[in-house]
Amino acid sequence: MAVTELGTTSRRTFEDFHARRAGDALRYAAAIVGSREAEDACQEAWLRIWRSWGRSDPDRLDAWAFRIVRNCALDRGRSQSRNRSNEPLGEIDPPAPVGVEDVVMPRMEAEGALRLLGQLSMPLRETLWLREVGGLSYAEIAEVQAVSMGTVMSRLHAARKRVARHLSQARGTGGVPLTGAAGAATESIGDRR
Repeated sequence: MAVTELGTTSRRTFEDFHARRAGDALRYAAAIVGSREAEDACQEAWLRIWRSWGRSDPDRLDAWAFRIVRNCALDRGRSQSRNRSNEPLGEIDPPAPVGVEDVVMPRMEAEGALRLLGQLSMPLRETLWLREVGGLSYAEIAEVQAVSMGTVMSRLHAARKRVARHLSQARGTGGVPLTGAAGAATESIGDRR
């Protein structure tokens, strides 16, 4: 579909969607293939999304778009045929807030959360990320990953249990616990054991 075929309203809708979800898509791709390949995977994904814009159910745009990002990231990872565990997570930084306190604490929280995510297998990491960061429903995650909703629930349970175990071990060994929103989120994960 040529760019000129999209109407102004459709283009604005796409641009709004892209502005709202581009950062999440990039971080999701980085969680799958690492930051070096994430940008290329997202570029391909956004091109595919643009070309197919208007063909998806508007109520399921997030699941549809994340499915495309996932497929592009997996394709990219396969084509590079490298071991995913060799690349550390978290090299893609969000824009920095204004104050020093606003920079240091979120960075520490993000680094701690990424270390925890790095301890999980790919399916658990991806499921937990889509739910807790992406904000997708169980049904949307099932659609993105092409699995049953029961599989999503069991993966979330296992991921939350492992994160809670790692957090309790870190606290027991004098590790620095997460604070603020990240700490509250992980503590609520620990309460779901």
